[in-house]
Formats: sequence, C-alpha cells, structure tokens
Amino acid sequence: MKKRALALMMAVMMAGTLTACGGNSTAKSAETTQAATTTAATTAAESEKPAEPEAKSGPYKVTVIIKATDSSYWQTVLLGAKAAAAESNGEIEVTTAGPASETGIDEQVTILENAISAKPDGIVIASISSEATVPAVEEAVAAGIPVVTVDNKLATNVYTQHLATDHFAAASTAAEKMVEQWKEAGVDPAGKKVAVISADSGSAVNQARCEGFADKVKELVPDITLIETQYCDNDIAKAQDAVDNLILANADLIGIFGDNNHMGDGIANSIAQNEKSGSIIAYAFDSDDTEIEAIKNGALTGIVVQDPYGMGYEGVLSVIASLKGKSVEHDVVAATTLVTKDNLDVPEVQKLLYPGK
Repeated sequence: MKKRALALMMAVMMAGTLTACGGNSTAKSAETTQAATTTAATTAAESEKPAEPEAKSGPYKVTVIIKATDSSYWQTVLLGAKAAAAESNGEIEVTTAGPASETGIDEQVTILENAISAKPDGIVIASISSEATVPAVEEAVAAGIPVVTVDNKLATNVYTQHLATDHFAAASTAAEKMVEQWKEAGVDPAGKKVAVISADSGSAVNQARCEGFADKVKELVPDITLIETQYCDNDIAKAQDAVDNLILANADLIGIFGDNNHMGDGIANSIAQNEKSGSIIAYAFDSDDTEIEAIKNGALTGIVVQDPYGMGYEGVLSVIASLKGKSVEHDVVAATTLVTKDNLDVPEVQKLLYPGK
C-alpha cells in the first residue's frame, strides 16, 4: 500500500515538472518569434528611408555665369558668389565667367555649354535671354547638376531655383516717385512728355522694367505722352546720344527712365551736359559709381537698386543646399530699394551701393 502511494506521488510530481518545462518552452518560442518580427520590421523601415547623399570628397565646384563682364553690377554678383566660397572654409570653389556685353547672347550660350561639359557640381547663371539658354539648362538639370537662375526668368520650370526681382513692380515704384516729385515741384504732367531708354529689346527683364514704368506713369497720368522707347544696345554713348536728341526735339520732356545702369550713365551724362538737372526728373535701374555721383549732383533723381551681392551669395548657397539634399524654394522674389539723395547716406543703402566694403 505504501509502495503504491509512493509510486502515485512520484507520478504526480513528474507530471507537474513536465508541465512546467512545457510552459517555459512556449514562452521562449513566443519571445523568439516577436524578436524576429521586430527585427524584420525595423529592417524593412530602414530600407524605405531615402538614401543619404554621399559624402563629398574635395570642394563643391560651382560655376557662376553673369550677363556681362563690362558691368559693375554683374561684377557685384560675382563678389557675392566669391564671398560665399570664402566663408565656406574650403567647402566651395567658385569659377566665374560671362560674355563681354549683355548683347552677347550666343557667347553666353557657348560659355554655359562649355561649363556643363566640364561637369561642375552646380551652376548659377544670370541668363541674357529667356529662351536661348533653356536647352543647356535643362540638359544640366537632367545630368544631376543643380542650376540656380538669377535675374532673368527662363521659359522653363526645369531649374533648381530662380532668384530675382519683380522687375515690373520695381520699375513702377520709380514711376510713382517721379509723378510725386512733379507735383511737389508744381509741374502739371498732363500733356507733357516722358521717355524710356532701354538697353536691349530682346531681354525679358528689360521689357518688364520698361513696361512696369510706362504702365504706371500712364495709369497715374493718363494724359501724358510716352515717347517711343529708344533702344541703345547697352551702350552708354548711344544712350547719351539718344537723350541729347530727345532733349533737343522735345522742349516739354519732363521725365526719363533708363532700364539699367549703363542707360542711367548715358542719361546722366546728357542731362548734365544739357544743363537739365532739376527740370527733367530721371530714374534708372541698378547702380554704379557714375549713377551715384549723378544723384549727388542732381543729374539723376534716383535709381532702383537690387541686391546683386546677395543674389550671388544666396545663389551659390542654394546650389550647395540642393547638392546636400536639402529643400530649396523654387522661386524667390528679391527686394529692391529706391535710392535718392534723401536716403543715399543711410547705412543700409550704403551697404547695397558698396557691397563687400
């Protein structure tokens, strides 16, 4: 009896032990399965992450192409681009190029095509033409070379960023100020004449400036007479001759607008030589030393000033941001400032007129 009871007790104990062992095995199996599932999910999630840009060996090489090397305005764009490189501690290397004049459309296209063949990391370009450089720009972007356009907007949306002034709106501010100054001087502009001097009929930027000025003047003074626009091939001497002829033929000429700094130089020279300072209110776009001096002596009333230094600087940095996989705004409108004798010496204006100093 005792033996049977002992045997039964041993059987019960063995059964309990087996049950306990079976429970541990099940738990470990579940833990293993869960761990495997977690690892698989983590691996899948990591595989879906966008690839990080490869580390760059050596400096980023950026080619900056301007509209004209004969213009201090475009040289200021290059100053800004070079400043971005200088502040990068060797991360950025800038190469600069451009045609001699803003009339050199074919030359600029060749420069751009050669730059793309050299395979830079990125390009910043102020295109003379809205259309002539489009095929090359689209080719560069397709090849993985980010392209930032400044100033002139191209007839394509295939670019990394466009950084520019609203030229139409900026020119209209000069017209508003001109009309205001006529009133202050007691001049009734109705029936009088105003002229527009343009560097180039083929540039969308120049056209926007001329139209912005002319449309606003006609809106504010419907009875004013707009003399036919004079095109001067971006030549200072031709602009001066054109204004000389206008002054000689139109005794009732009370206002002149020039669509870039070379036209402004020619206008200022003519007004000074014809002793019309004060009697003709004259505005131009962009700045150079001749225009600044003309504002001081009264030959020019004022200039619409952009921030070419900032455009060159920000253009290069936008290229680098794109290369690093960062989000870059597609279209950026840059601010402008109307500079006259009243604000010429303001520190903020001086920085725009003499950038990098």
